[in-house]
Amino acid sequence: MPAETSRAVCSLIFGGVMERLPDLRWCFAHAGGSFLPTIGRVEHGFNCRPDLVAVDNAISPRKYLGKFWVDSATHDPQLLRYILEVAGEDKVCLGTDYPFPLGDLEIGKFITEMGLPDHTVEKIFYKNTLDWLHGAQR
Repeated sequence: MPAETSRAVCSLIFGGVMERLPDLRWCFAHAGGSFLPTIGRVEHGFNCRPDLVAVDNAISPRKYLGKFWVDSATHDPQLLRYILEVAGEDKVCLGTDYPFPLGDLEIGKFITEMGLPDHTVEKIFYKNTLDWLHGAQR
C-alpha cells in the first residue's frame, strides 16, 4: 500500500491535478506512503527526465510538501519523526489501520510514548484533522 499511495500522490502532481484544483484538500493514508521518504528520488527523476514526468506539470514535486495532509499510520516512531519534519507538524493527522489486522489495538499509543511536545500530539490527534475538514469552509 505505501507504493500505491505514493503513486497516487505522484499521479496527482505530475498529472497537473493539484494545479488545476488548488482548493481541493488531500489527505493521504499510510503517511503518504513511500512518497515522503523518497521525495529526493522523485525530485531527481523530475529534474533528470522532465520529458517523462513534467509533461503535464512543470512544478517540482518538492514544492507540494506542506500542501497536503498525511496520516500518522507508520507504526514506527523514527519514520513518524521524519514525516513530521518533511510534511510539517501541521499536516499530519491521526491514522490507524484499525479494525484491519495491521490495526493499532491502542490507537495513538506509540505517538504518546515518543516524547513529542504536547502541542504536537494535540495537532496529530485532532487539530490537524479539524483544519483539513474545516479548511474548506473558510
